[in-house]
Amino acid sequence: MALATWTTALLLALGVGATPAQAAGPGSTPAAAATATPKDPDALALLKRMCDRLKAARTFTARGRTSLELPVADGELATFFTDFDLSVRRPDGLAARRSGDLPEFRFAYDGKTMTAFAPGLKTWGTISAPATLDAMLRAAGEQGGLSMPFDELLVADPYAAVTAGMTEAVRAGQATIRGKKVEHLVLSSPALHVEYWIDPGTALPARSLVVYVDHPLRPHFLVEYTEWKLNPKLAGGTFDLPRPQGATQVDFGEAASAFR
Repeated sequence: MALATWTTALLLALGVGATPAQAAGPGSTPAAAATATPKDPDALALLKRMCDRLKAARTFTARGRTSLELPVADGELATFFTDFDLSVRRPDGLAARRSGDLPEFRFAYDGKTMTAFAPGLKTWGTISAPATLDAMLRAAGEQGGLSMPFDELLVADPYAAVTAGMTEAVRAGQATIRGKKVEHLVLSSPALHVEYWIDPGTALPARSLVVYVDHPLRPHFLVEYTEWKLNPKLAGGTFDLPRPQGATQVDFGEAASAFR
């Protein structure tokens, strides 16, 4: 989560602002206050170990569950739960699926095109895409309003994305998730409050939380990671999403709108 910058998991261009990685954008610089707030070296070391582990993976998959607060009637926030699975190939492949409270959604990127499919609406759309994941994530937001869950961990340099604009990094002690002791980190910026719960054995996140503190409603976005696999051999066609039988081809933006 670039702290100045899908969810998801795909999930979060839903009227609550850009995802952390998109908000930072290319060439962004830390806020002026960044040097005035403490950054715990131990917290940064844990964070860098997590980011370096993912950066080194040529391929990886993740599964989990998200909870996302979205405005409903009269502007009140309601919480929606979804399940996700995601496959990544660096530097040019991503496939993701979402199901649950929000409409089912599928997305694929193969280094040349990005494709969206909304099974409930039976709409499918594809468009040319940039050659790298970093550029594609920005393009998906700009052209389809799409954001991936924990997109800050998908880019070529996760640590730079996570720490962009960061004003504070502290350890909050240990917690227990599914019977395992994990390290709890808290990161802050003027726009975001971010927490990671990191498994010290694997250096991978077990949970992450974003609070959009610059939004009047301060919506929360929580990800529970239930499975990580680093450097798996991915099946051929993982990043293909041909038009399913019975689906109507529409503009990419229209197909992606089901995500929102």
